[in-house]
Amino acid sequence: MTSHQTTTSVSAQPTLRSLVKPGNNGAASTKSNAELLLTQDTINNESAATGTGNHSISIPKPSEYLRNKEKGFHAAILRSLRAAGVKFLRYTILDAFNTIRCKMVPLSHAMSLLPSRTHRNSTGSSNTPLDNRASIAEVCFAGLPTREDVPVESSKLTASNVLTLEPDFSSLRVLPYSPCTAIMFCTAHNQRTRELSPLCTRGLLERVLHEARVGMGVEFCVGAELEFQLFYSETKGSSPQPVDTSTFANAVTLNEQRDFISTLYDQLGEQDIPVELIHAESGPGQLEIVLSYSSNVMQLADDVVLARETIEVEAKKHGMKALFLPKTSMTTAGNGLHLHFSFRDVSSSLDNSFPDPTQPTGISPKGGSFVEGIMDHLPSLLSFSLPTVNSFRRIGPGCWTGSALGWSTEDKEVPIRVCIDLFTGKATNVEFKLADATANIYLELAMILAAGMDGMKNERKLRPMITGATSEPLPQSLQESLDLLKKDEVLLSILGPELSTAYIAVRESEAQNEKTFDEEVMDAINKA
Repeated sequence: MTSHQTTTSVSAQPTLRSLVKPGNNGAASTKSNAELLLTQDTINNESAATGTGNHSISIPKPSEYLRNKEKGFHAAILRSLRAAGVKFLRYTILDAFNTIRCKMVPLSHAMSLLPSRTHRNSTGSSNTPLDNRASIAEVCFAGLPTREDVPVESSKLTASNVLTLEPDFSSLRVLPYSPCTAIMFCTAHNQRTRELSPLCTRGLLERVLHEARVGMGVEFCVGAELEFQLFYSETKGSSPQPVDTSTFANAVTLNEQRDFISTLYDQLGEQDIPVELIHAESGPGQLEIVLSYSSNVMQLADDVVLARETIEVEAKKHGMKALFLPKTSMTTAGNGLHLHFSFRDVSSSLDNSFPDPTQPTGISPKGGSFVEGIMDHLPSLLSFSLPTVNSFRRIGPGCWTGSALGWSTEDKEVPIRVCIDLFTGKATNVEFKLADATANIYLELAMILAAGMDGMKNERKLRPMITGATSEPLPQSLQESLDLLKKDEVLLSILGPELSTAYIAVRESEAQNEKTFDEEVMDAINKA
């Protein structure tokens, strides 16, 4: 041994056999190829220690070898994005109060973390180039009101804890209105344990959908209808002016805003957001865009967030402002975000298990239980689906939203409306009308589905259709709904103590800091 060499003990270095351990079924669990590169000195030392006296090595059998595909997958994504002209990756979350929050990582930085051809990753980290590249303070998820970035003390959240953002690669889209940027929606995780945070609303929806599929044997389908109004960017006088004064299903808005609508449709298509229908609504300058019904509930929720953002951006480019504010005038129709629900039994060959033509209602027993579960919790659910003071300005008799507890078939004046299929004439889904675009779509869907699942689990019998003589009034304010939520043990258990405490605290602070109606409208105009 020469003077510059040092003696290495066998226990100080991993051997090849120690890196190939049998799994639960006898399969090998291998580490990275870089870790399998042992020096000749190590092999010699092992041979000497075991007394074999030879230099042979043992490698995994083909049937035992599991290649790590993850790093190659990430490399393929990054190179494809670079070829598409993408320079930045947005790691994005939606906080509990419907504010989009994101951080942007340069693509070049992510690519610099790929394994090099000339040297190995010296950090020893098992992370891939797209993992754990951004983090956001815990308070930003559920402790900040929509009006300002000042924590609400009673939320019990502070900036002392940080959550890492873990991207869902199925959500990756290149943004057509910012083509150098790609977006990925993320779940939030504990920085130390990597556990999913109880404050993560996207993670909450994932958990509800998992329980539905695995625990109850049902898979949901959801559709969404986005309503918004177009206003001129430049206000005339003291109040904002809508681009027209058309009425429901009128051609005026479609004709005058054809360039905006055409560009918007193309850009939604480029993001794989399918559109089923576009028409003018009842309010001045108001449009409704119906997103295609989807069995991928998480993707539908992502589509709602992306569609809203795309509409706002494109309206600006066309000299307008798009408002999703539920009520912009006390004398005209407001803006909702109606949601449609159905489901299928995973053990059934039927695509839709909601209808049953043999029943007097046209709804299957399980479908009836789902609807009844929603109505059982509807007063509390309004805390999530009508989450602002302005939201409650939109509801009332004659507003086509419903203001009393109950359901009916094809009646636009009830909050829970069973819809009839245009082709078959049979019940096809249930529409939840008391909802608008100020809600966090992940949280809203999670709570509505959980309420319906509670009805299914307890086999609740559907009550008779609503009549004027038997209807019960619904909460008339956000605070009233929040007070009822505090007593709803089922919904509180789904939320968990951390998220329920923070959500109620912040929403109550917003309810108590009520603005005038004119202030609400001007604030929405200024932010649009």
